[in-house]
Amino acid sequence: MKNMNQRGQATLFIILGIVLVVLVVLYFVGVQQKIIPPILGGSSANEEMNDVENHIKGCLEEVGNDYVTILGLQGGYLSPDEGTYRLYDDSKISYLCWNQVDTKTCTNRMLTEESMETELKQAMESALNTCVNVYDYSSDATIAEDWDLTVDIQRSSVDFVLYYPVQIVKGDDVASQDEFEESLNVPLGELYEVSQDVVNDHAIYGDFEQLIYMLSKLSRYTIYKNKPYPDVLYQVKLREGDYVFQFAIQGEEKV
Repeated sequence: MKNMNQRGQATLFIILGIVLVVLVVLYFVGVQQKIIPPILGGSSANEEMNDVENHIKGCLEEVGNDYVTILGLQGGYLSPDEGTYRLYDDSKISYLCWNQVDTKTCTNRMLTEESMETELKQAMESALNTCVNVYDYSSDATIAEDWDLTVDIQRSSVDFVLYYPVQIVKGDDVASQDEFEESLNVPLGELYEVSQDVVNDHAIYGDFEQLIYMLSKLSRYTIYKNKPYPDVLYQVKLREGDYVFQFAIQGEEKV
């Protein structure tokens, strides 16, 4: 009988030990997932600032990817005006060269990187209002009333710098950061340059030979040329890439 009691007590201790281990594991999982707050001391100001930084950079990446993709599919314009684009495969593909009456040549619309940066800046600042919420990651944060976003289109990337001062004070523990940066590996600048080569040939010669151009660039680019009457549509991408910049050359309807 004594041995049975000892065995029962040992089994009880084993069960209690397993339950305790499970509770500890669940607690730390809850802390990591922000389901429950940590008991011992809480997170530091720097830890919360890291969470805030990751959150803001994630918003810049998410919102930036959306608008940079649209910008490429619509020929450098996020909100093209009526009459400035050709609807094709459900995309508003902007004309980058205007038709000249009774001639094969066209007039370069003069799309610039600066104008694309301005459109991206305005659209993203509005979208970030619904994405960024610092207080979800630190209740001790003090934030600026306004922010300022800088957009820089490079050949192989689109870079964002958000000036948005944030300070976290937890007693004597203080962390602050004024700028948050994110970069998208998107060759928007390079494909824009290719689009201008195409547009310039149409403006001067009235046509563009994509095969000769691709060979001259050692097949770095893939260029598709479509001719939905009366326009000409181009899709440009890196041969080894997925990002597409597409645009239209306005044609003239013959009566």
